[in-house]
Amino acid sequence: MTRTQSPALASQLVFKGVLDVFSQYMNSRVLAIGCIAYANGLPLLLTSKTLGVWLKAYGLNYTSIGLFGLLHLPYSLKFLWAPFLDHVPLPYLKKHLGQRRSWLCVTQIGAILGLILMTYLDPTKNLKAFVGCSFLVTFSAASQHILLLTYQMESLKPENWGIGEGMSVFAFRMAILTGGAGALYLASFLSWQEVYLLLSSLMIFGFVAILIIKEPDSCPAPNSINFQSWRKRLSHPFIGPFKDFINQSGWLAILLFMLLYQLPENLLSMMQTLFLLDLGFTYVEISSVAKAFGLGATIFGSLIGGYTIRLYGYKHTLLWGGITHGLSCLLFLLQQKVGANLGFLYCTIGVEHFFSGVALTAFFSYQLTCCSLPFAATQLALLTSIAGLSGILTTPLAGVLVDGFGWTPYLLIVVLLSIPGIIWTRFIPYTLDPRG
Repeated sequence: MTRTQSPALASQLVFKGVLDVFSQYMNSRVLAIGCIAYANGLPLLLTSKTLGVWLKAYGLNYTSIGLFGLLHLPYSLKFLWAPFLDHVPLPYLKKHLGQRRSWLCVTQIGAILGLILMTYLDPTKNLKAFVGCSFLVTFSAASQHILLLTYQMESLKPENWGIGEGMSVFAFRMAILTGGAGALYLASFLSWQEVYLLLSSLMIFGFVAILIIKEPDSCPAPNSINFQSWRKRLSHPFIGPFKDFINQSGWLAILLFMLLYQLPENLLSMMQTLFLLDLGFTYVEISSVAKAFGLGATIFGSLIGGYTIRLYGYKHTLLWGGITHGLSCLLFLLQQKVGANLGFLYCTIGVEHFFSGVALTAFFSYQLTCCSLPFAATQLALLTSIAGLSGILTTPLAGVLVDGFGWTPYLLIVVLLSIPGIIWTRFIPYTLDPRG
């Protein structure tokens, strides 16, 4: 091979690789999952940070605004009603849409309806009704998130679960950008009522996708209502999923892994903006680099992570995703040395967010391999709730560590806390790994 042929061959191989990655994400079901994930992600900020800005415009104090954070309890407690989503059929809709699509449809309508009703209420005059509509949004969105993961598990082949999760992360992050920065931009020339109405209309894409997609073939038949055996009907969907889960090999290792793997991500993301402010970066610089550019890097990492799972399996992707993300956190120590250097910040944020996207896609996709199809919704709700518990427990710890030790020890602790999760990848089962 001549020197002139080598660059041409290399470019052909790169182009072929990019085309292969792109083609994996153009599957109709994967695209539909992306549309539903986008619609599912919009309510997250519209009932939290963005809602806080809207409530401030109404003149509510910070204590009242902070209490609205309790609206997100359904995201942590969704495993309590997940058995209903698995086993209770919806009259009429079940016949025409199927078990999964009927519940997806109802939860989508609930989220859209809740957002629309919020625009017609004044929280200073109708606080209870406003909170009720907001709760309808979060309850519907939390329920739909589990249904989406379940549909993803049942409709895609195991070797494509990583691709599906990559698309979900991409769409969810885009929804966060829309519901956060997009909403604030629109609010500069529209009323908040108009902003929420406009953004709620974007959720129609998810609703249309639900109507177009096919019901997964592997969806378990729901229990019919039989009052003579109501005790058995209740015990099966509620006790069965947990009994089935603990009967599988390595179930305790899986639960510990759910708590450990995201520790560095949770600690770093919680204090990242405050760290950059202390270094001397402006709000505009943080917004453009840490938020917008970082979001793009995370999305790119999630898409690459999904494809990497298909090529090398969960075992290697989780291991090397954890290692590279842990090492990338060291860049924040270097950032502290160079100070408010914007060019280096692009490097720090780009590398850390990219490997975070790879690791998190592998992590959330791995959850699908730990669940049984007949109890998918309940078991996925359990795993995602435990993973979320890791973030809840580390939130108060982050501030204590920074106040007590300073930024340098804190960042070193973040890096060191990546080690348990990395080591634990050696002990969890890989029963449905596409590469064994």
